[in-house]
Amino acid sequence: MATIRNTAHLLACLLAASLVFNVSVVSAENSVSEPKIRSLSNPSKNYSVHIGDQLNRKIVFDVPAPYQLVSTALPKKGTKDKGIELVAITIETEQQKTSTTYTVDLSYQSFINANSPTVMQLPAEKFTFTGAGKSMAIALPAWGFWFSPLVTGGIETAIKSMQPEFRPPLVDISTHQTRLTIFAGMLIISLLTLLYINADGQWLPFMGGAFAKAHRQLKRLSRTSAVKTTEDEKQALVYIHQAFNQHYGANIFARDIERFITLRPSFRKMKNDIEQFFNDSNQSLYAVETRDSAKIITNLVLLSKQLRDCERGI
Repeated sequence: MATIRNTAHLLACLLAASLVFNVSVVSAENSVSEPKIRSLSNPSKNYSVHIGDQLNRKIVFDVPAPYQLVSTALPKKGTKDKGIELVAITIETEQQKTSTTYTVDLSYQSFINANSPTVMQLPAEKFTFTGAGKSMAIALPAWGFWFSPLVTGGIETAIKSMQPEFRPPLVDISTHQTRLTIFAGMLIISLLTLLYINADGQWLPFMGGAFAKAHRQLKRLSRTSAVKTTEDEKQALVYIHQAFNQHYGANIFARDIERFITLRPSFRKMKNDIEQFFNDSNQSLYAVETRDSAKIITNLVLLSKQLRDCERGI
């Protein structure tokens, strides 16, 4: 009999333990944790908010698996509520092993025409999560603040409060104008001087002298052909002789050089070169041996430029 009682007692204990284990498993399966708010940040101040000011709210959710945030149920950008518009919404997701962290940033702007300080509020929002065969919603409460108009009262008050604009003092620019005029005059004179010294044309007075003309003729002659003949050399000499004759007022020869320089003192520094030119000219006219006509013409081009400078008083 004792053996039977012990067996029955053992079976009863096993049955009770089995029932307790089954209840624990069922309870564990039905106690899945739910999403919750980890942190909530509102704007730093709830007063002196003006039209167009941006107000930001930030909310962080800890969402255990298998719950997920329903994106289609989120607040819509551009939604307006009593003068408050949702201008931006951003969501950041951080996936972990057994949960997901959602960070939601909401940006609002106030657009209201109020003549006196007014109590306003950022609207309450609702976030929906689904998972484990069910859904739940977490409400973000409204947040109140004081809206302050830029000007209290109506347009009449604003007109009365207007102040005349401060007129800045005028800057005396007469000194700068004088300096600018002087600088512009110096610049024009410098450009005309450079043009007068280096230009081959005769656009300005005193630029169309006899040697300036001879210099242009010699430059054209030097460019006509690569091979220069004796005839080209003699023609080049004629150009310079004609310029001398025009300045002298008659045909000039080597014996007339001193008188020429007396009449035209600006050519005195070129006396040796002029004498050398007349010697070379005589050799060219009476020489029998072949001469390097191309080199002679090149030298005459340089000589005519120097004589032109003397002619211009440079």
